[in-house]
Amino acid sequence: MSSSVFREPTRKINENYIKIDNYIKHMENLVKIKQEKYKANYTQLVAKLDAYSPLKTLYRGYSIVEKDGKIIKSKQDLKQGDNIEIRLADGKKSAQIN
Repeated sequence: MSSSVFREPTRKINENYIKIDNYIKHMENLVKIKQEKYKANYTQLVAKLDAYSPLKTLYRGYSIVEKDGKIIKSKQDLKQGDNIEIRLADGKKSAQIN
């Protein structure tokens, strides 16, 4: 009966509550750090995706040239008299190679 468990029965329980609270705070901090890391990574990926966007490329002044529905990648793909379609940021125009 002289044991501390009998004199202060709630002491051990309160100590365990404090430990649990500390574990919870630690886990919350870990989750918050992980969440911030993923958010930063997500932001970087969105920025890359935006930079590689074909629409962004068109808005920077480039165009896409098509012949018969296929994208032209080389001047050798064109010959005089070919009808082409030029895609710009604000629409399309048809043209003929002279």
